[in-house]
Amino acid sequence: MIMKECEIPLKVHMIEALMRRLPPDHARQPILNLDIKKIKAGYSGEYRVLSTLNALPEKEYLLFHDLRLIGSPFPFQMDILILTSYFLLIIEVKNMAGEIYFDNTFNQLIRTNTDGKTEAFDDPILQVNRQRQQLLEWLKSKKIINIPVETLVVSANSSTIIRAENRDINRKVIRKDSIFIKIGEFKEKYKKKILSTRDMKRISTLLLDEHTPYIPKLLESYGIPINSLQTGVYCHKCYAFSMERRLRKWICRICLHSSHDAHISALQDYVCLVKPTITNSEFRQFLQLKSPSSAKKLLTSLKLNHSGHTKGRVYSLRSIIEDRTK
Repeated sequence: MIMKECEIPLKVHMIEALMRRLPPDHARQPILNLDIKKIKAGYSGEYRVLSTLNALPEKEYLLFHDLRLIGSPFPFQMDILILTSYFLLIIEVKNMAGEIYFDNTFNQLIRTNTDGKTEAFDDPILQVNRQRQQLLEWLKSKKIINIPVETLVVSANSSTIIRAENRDINRKVIRKDSIFIKIGEFKEKYKKKILSTRDMKRISTLLLDEHTPYIPKLLESYGIPINSLQTGVYCHKCYAFSMERRLRKWICRICLHSSHDAHISALQDYVCLVKPTITNSEFRQFLQLKSPSSAKKLLTSLKLNHSGHTKGRVYSLRSIIEDRTK
């Protein structure tokens, strides 16, 4: 049973917002376009693997996608975690075209594209082993002990050629189509039931409650000043920041398209790129809205959590960013 669904990564929405709010000829546009393709490729691989795993007996296997937990000494993220009564399994998914080579000498993954270009990446086996150690520490902190934790690196691309120096690499690295065989081996290895159904529910709740999404500071990481962003409300018909507030709705001054809730997507861009809170003044500045009373009515209608009073009121946009990921 899938307990945490496979959702498009928040960073994809953030980069899309940034690309939309920057001029088309901005120097960072090509880099942003390349990065979003890489993230989407990773997500696509994880989606395919999770969809395959969904065929497992739902009462025996609980599946979690993209869990990020606060561990020691730093947070750790797992592509896929499988919880059973007998063992846990962490899966690191790789979705790379061409040929991948596991270099044990320098602990790196070397990918050769179909065009012959070579790139080096961190060793995913070492990555997933670190995740295992941190998960064991996290479980221990929750008084959950003596549960085995296994790891796998799964290649989601059926056309990928896998090579390695070490012939034993197939114990840790497999193709997506072999995943049920490997899970069957773990089931044979661990025959002692350690967790009851009640234990599994408790751990599942803990994992979901303590999942902490990573929200990167995108402008900072790409070296883009905030004043480079285009402000205003975006028209989803003519793709211009040309919406104006008239007669209780947004009307595009270019194509005359109208909308009652175009301000919501503008707020989603704001929380993705600027910060997770907003004041009436900041709302008016970012949406190019003149009337403080109109701004207050729009913010109040969203029923956002807030603190402070009158001009000092600060609205939380947490629910806005959660809606963006759905």
